Amino acid sequence: MLAMGSMSYKIAIVYHSAGGNTKALAEALASLLPEAELFRTSEFDTGILPEYDALIIGTYTWGNGELPAKTAAFYAELEQLPISHLKTGVFGTGETNYNHFCGAVDHFRDMLFAKSQLLVTLKIEQMYQESDLPRLQKFASLFRN
Repeated sequence: MLAMGSMSYKIAIVYHSAGGNTKALAEALASLLPEAELFRTSEFDTGILPEYDALIIGTYTWGNGELPAKTAAFYAELEQLPISHLKTGVFGTGETNYNHFCGAVDHFRDMLFAKSQLLVTLKIEQMYQESDLPRLQKFASLFRN
């Protein structure tokens, strides 16, 4: 872990969004973490992960709790990498009327818990609202060095 002041603390927020809800949530979290860099999963090269201290993943949930195809590819790649040095978190958007609300968050949570230093998860119903802001602030606070 890098000491505050000697070098910068680097956070990557990597997300996939289809309808815009997860993108808006990723942008809101990035605004609370000025040291974070925001990437779409399609733009992120996992080869640069050793440069980061923390990784935050955002996804929506497909169908009845599954990972969307583009997120599933990122998950499979990440699962093969040595990421034990990373503080991690995962957030997602979904709909509570499905049996597995934000099931994709749970998939990432389980893998990240086993392979990294998982700090937190966050599930939001569809588009985040102003009433969700305290939860976003709490999530972000866990990544401040």
